[in-house]
Amino acid sequence: MSPILVLLTVAFFVLVLSQFGKRIAARKSLVWWLVAFFLLAAVVSPSLLVPIAHLLGIELVSNMVLATLILFVMLQILVESSETTAQLRKIRNLVSTLAARDYKYDNQVLTTVSGALVVCPCYNEQECLPQFLHNIKAAGQRFLVVDDGSSDASLSVLLDSAPAHFVSHATNIGVAGVLLTGFKVARDAGFDYVVQCDSDGQHPVSEIQRLVSEARAGSFDLLVGSRFCDAALASLESTTLVRRLGGVLLNFSLGLFARKAQVSDPTSGFRVYSRRAYLWLLNQMPDEYPEPESIALLAHAGFVVGETFVRMQPRAGGKSSIGGLKSAAFMVKVVTAIIGLRLRTLVWFG
Repeated sequence: MSPILVLLTVAFFVLVLSQFGKRIAARKSLVWWLVAFFLLAAVVSPSLLVPIAHLLGIELVSNMVLATLILFVMLQILVESSETTAQLRKIRNLVSTLAARDYKYDNQVLTTVSGALVVCPCYNEQECLPQFLHNIKAAGQRFLVVDDGSSDASLSVLLDSAPAHFVSHATNIGVAGVLLTGFKVARDAGFDYVVQCDSDGQHPVSEIQRLVSEARAGSFDLLVGSRFCDAALASLESTTLVRRLGGVLLNFSLGLFARKAQVSDPTSGFRVYSRRAYLWLLNQMPDEYPEPESIALLAHAGFVVGETFVRMQPRAGGKSSIGGLKSAAFMVKVVTAIIGLRLRTLVWFG
């Protein structure tokens, strides 16, 4: 097989891979990997496809025609995916902006507010919310629950128990959209820090003040609460073996951005953003996997990233949307997004 054809095929897929998480949704990466392996097999060793062709009762077309047709179809898919992603990004920004505008500020607090706003993503957490709201109120933190278009009774719980501490999205737009809403509220109110804290009870609200204090003392722009950074204290009650192994792979991928981007718990949603960092992320927010991607983005842009040990807790109720084999698929997609992000930071991909 011609080395030039092989080189062109590999270069094409490197270019496509660089766009995952930007122009192409990383959630589609599993299909793209399968197509890539199929095409590479057709180009490098077409004999591997002969049994499949015979099984289907067809003759294998020439390598050139097959590669041309597949590349044409994939380019069309790339264009469609790019347009869809752009439209979804606009919808996310619109939903986020409208929700942030709905937040009712306390004008007396607005002129003197400082410290941190705790932003709490919420999607179908009706079982967890009552205890979580009780705990965070007891902690004395200024918080904002962002209901991300829940289809259960979460909105009713918030209306009853925290009417002045939540906003609601008209539709589900994901964690990245929730953070955009929280960042916009924090920006307009002048908060020094934003703390991201899940509303399912896994993140100990008693640790929020310590995280903010450490972020301030260490001048961290992003401080991640990690289950694993202290081997002597690490606990696995709030995670699974698959997710732990996936975290190791993801941390290795973050190493592509240098050691300063590596943290032991990159998917942790318990973290502190400085005002400088969250204002920057308002214009750079990843579409799909904001926790690990924001680490890479901030580290690459020269922000100070760190981590501190936090003992997480089991969910207070309900069930995680990522479990079993979904955890493995989730990690493949996230790692793909990180690789795509790294390729985009190289000069020739912009």
